[in-house]
Amino acid sequence: TDPVAVVALLKELGASPTLTVQIQGESLLNDGTAIVLFTIAYNMLQDITYDASDVIIYLLKTAMCAWVLGLGIGGTFLVLIRLCSSRLEHSSSLVQTVLTLSCAYWSFVVAEGVFHMSGVLSCVAASLVLAHKMWPAIVDKESLQAFWHAFEFIGNSVVFFLAGSLTGVSMVHIGFKDYVHLIVIYIVVVGIRLGLLFASKPILKRLHPERKPPSNADLLVMTWGGLRGAVGVALAIQVAISKAGGRVSDPDAQRVLFYVSGVAALT
Repeated sequence: TDPVAVVALLKELGASPTLTVQIQGESLLNDGTAIVLFTIAYNMLQDITYDASDVIIYLLKTAMCAWVLGLGIGGTFLVLIRLCSSRLEHSSSLVQTVLTLSCAYWSFVVAEGVFHMSGVLSCVAASLVLAHKMWPAIVDKESLQAFWHAFEFIGNSVVFFLAGSLTGVSMVHIGFKDYVHLIVIYIVVVGIRLGLLFASKPILKRLHPERKPPSNADLLVMTWGGLRGAVGVALAIQVAISKAGGRVSDPDAQRVLFYVSGVAALT
């Protein structure tokens, strides 16, 4: 999922903060788990075999251990941010902003590049630590939020621009039947998501402090706002470029990119 546009629209419409947090939180967890599961499937496509125990160990290592690592890195940068919280220093705001950016990169690079864990989940864990604890120490909250909104916008724009460029090339070789398949895939995916959210309604009710279930309107908004995603497009670009070491044919790789980008465009 990719809640940037959805959350911005909800804020303009004055939607409840609970709904906004649910969409953002689901997006963060979906991105991390999707990359882990994609990596397993992609490795199996390249003749790397997994049994049930291997999958469980891989998930524990890449997901749970990455979460713990991210919490540790987030705590470390939280201490540094608090050390730079003097409002009398002109550079405090700049240093704190750079530290938040460094925390995001360090949590991802250390997890992904050094320990071969999920960099996304590590980054999510580190960011949750900062988001929960750092705000009383932040010197200029407005500047920090503006920086990250701009950074988020640039990142999404780059990913979708690249996806659009590559998809435009693949569309030359895509037949009419694939366009029909894209519409069917989109309808099925929306239907599955709708059914999953409404089936989870009793569980969500039990998790609510006041035992209140989410409204049907909230569930419909979450259904509509939860499919478009930059992470899925980025993974499809990886398939289109690397083709699993030659084990995926060029037409199939172009179809993967076309379908994923098409679903993102339709939502």
